[in-house]
Amino acid sequence: MGIRILDPKVAQQVAAGEVVDRPASVVKELVENSLDAGASRIEVELKEGGTARILVRDDGSGMDPEDARLCVLRHATSKIRSVKDLEEVSTLGFRGEALPSIASVSAFQLVTSTGEGPGTRVVVDGGSEARVSPATHPRGTTVLVDRIFYNVPARRAFLKGPRAERAAIVELLTHMAVAHPEVSFRVVEGGREYLSLPTAADLLERLAQIHGVARARALRRVEYEAGAFRVDGYAALPSLTESSRAHQTVAVNGRWVRGENLHRGLDDAYRATVPAGRYPPVALQISVDPRRVDVNVHPTKQLVRFSDERAAREAVAVAVRSAIEWRPPSPASAPPRPVVRGFVQERLSPPQRVAESRPAYASPPPRDLRAVREEISRASRPLPEPPPAAPEELPGRGALPNLNELRVIGQLGAGYILLEDPEALWIVDQHVAHERAILDRLRDAGSPAPVQSLLVPEVVELSPAEAELAAEILQELAVYGFEAEPFGPRSVRITAALSTLAEGGDVAGAFKDALAAISGTEPGHRREDRILATIACHSAVKMGERLSPQEMESLVNDWLTSRLPATCPHGRSICYRMSLAEIGRKMDRR
Repeated sequence: MGIRILDPKVAQQVAAGEVVDRPASVVKELVENSLDAGASRIEVELKEGGTARILVRDDGSGMDPEDARLCVLRHATSKIRSVKDLEEVSTLGFRGEALPSIASVSAFQLVTSTGEGPGTRVVVDGGSEARVSPATHPRGTTVLVDRIFYNVPARRAFLKGPRAERAAIVELLTHMAVAHPEVSFRVVEGGREYLSLPTAADLLERLAQIHGVARARALRRVEYEAGAFRVDGYAALPSLTESSRAHQTVAVNGRWVRGENLHRGLDDAYRATVPAGRYPPVALQISVDPRRVDVNVHPTKQLVRFSDERAAREAVAVAVRSAIEWRPPSPASAPPRPVVRGFVQERLSPPQRVAESRPAYASPPPRDLRAVREEISRASRPLPEPPPAAPEELPGRGALPNLNELRVIGQLGAGYILLEDPEALWIVDQHVAHERAILDRLRDAGSPAPVQSLLVPEVVELSPAEAELAAEILQELAVYGFEAEPFGPRSVRITAALSTLAEGGDVAGAFKDALAAISGTEPGHRREDRILATIACHSAVKMGERLSPQEMESLVNDWLTSRLPATCPHGRSICYRMSLAEIGRKMDRR
């Protein structure tokens, strides 16, 4: 087959695939243009999740007729003039690819005005020649994108359903709203508001709009500067986590980015403070010399590369860690601390054997020096070498004790149950052991687990994307015991849950994690497993929760009689075994 030059129209559609792959990418490009134009209000109207129609309206500076005619031509841009300009890009768009790419795969219409004189209408149908005409329009720009990919059916076949595409748009605009709190954002479809964020005075107010005031109180101010990087924003305390990175927003010079290296910096900051797979909400703005960051790495401009990747990651890690770590006040400013009696282990009182006038402990009688030396000599003789320990006597993780030989000793640190059998000490993580028992009971039940009404219904505040998703899948969540109903535009009220969860569990946390599981792309059985694991996790006793001896015995019995007692649902070990022989070696009894 010989080499041929592609038809310009085909080449344009191929290139469009690099910039536009779904309705959310169309919205991203158009909203970035609006922000570059200085808009203070951006509205997005959708039909069928953007697969049928997308309209983006702003109150930015608009364009005059000549600029409007040129804006749909490939590589037409007002933001760079030479190669040198690429080294210090300060705008969100700059290559002049967005509008012509969108216009080549849709029925495209743009109406714009600078507010002086008549406006301009530009119409392009599937990459055909632009038709330009006068129009009436207030200052700003409105772009209408109809029937995306109507002329590229192979690409349209890869679009998801309206709900998933709309959720992607709402999530995208939520991130962009965090990066630009001074701009109001609104998303509407079919007369219903899916996102409404008015102009915020500062970033904290914007985060309160999205997460709610209660969650905003768990955020800590981030202010850090080192070398070429300045990091500002807010980071949640480790006690507040989500099951995905959907609430972690990182912007570089005003551009929201998905940077794997930056996310690793966040993970570094929270290491050893949050469980694996949990992500605290974060909103960071990284300011850096544009010459030190390359925003031209990918056509979507959502990936960036720093001249010093390691320094960027470290700056994020140190900035967030400094914000969330507790530090005692300096001695000069700290108020005097009251004297607190330290904890002393109470001992059993010996029986009173003597009169109160006599000393409690009588002085020992004088001993012969020779007898003392003989006792010391006997005590100093080495003990016989113990036989080599069998493999099963070595400390192990994941090994299981024999239920019939166990005795509960007590609780360590209000988080670990101590057990003994004739040959070893067992340390059991009470949370994951209980989690495993509950999960296996939920999976193996011959009939659905009982649903219990909550004494006080729980109102759960949701982000705009979560609220939109919850409104459509409450019926599916009812299968897992959540009886819930919409309660205002951004919250739901839960009136009942599975009995294991309703009796002291974290109902709100389980509900939000179940939402995240349903919004994923995992197949049915895997999704069900994840939801049940979420319910079990939020139903189980927590680290730091004190248990009575009876409660510990019941928990251990439920765990060891479960179907898969060796590991928790997340793959971690539940118990640790230390043989008496190993304890003897640790105590130098050789």
